[in-house]
Amino acid sequence: MIDNLKKIKDLLEIVVNKVRGMELQQGVMAEQIRTVKDQQSVMNEKLDVHTGSLMNIEGTLEGYADMYKVNKEKNEELEERLETIEDKVGITKNN
Repeated sequence: MIDNLKKIKDLLEIVVNKVRGMELQQGVMAEQIRTVKDQQSVMNEKLDVHTGSLMNIEGTLEGYADMYKVNKEKNEELEERLETIEDKVGITKNN
């Protein structure tokens, strides 16, 4: 009976040591997860700043694209009018 109790005690000590080892590993992993979360928060803040800047740039580019379209149409209208005048006056084109 004493031998059986000693065997059980030895097995329990092994189990306790393994559980403590797992608890230590779990603590290390939890700290690593906290570090990753902190880094992710920093990246999210930077991303938010860049997202606002990017949206501003996109808005500006859309404005320039709209102006380009309007100016192109007006230039084409002016070119047609100028060609009509040149034809009536008899001016040759150098293009």
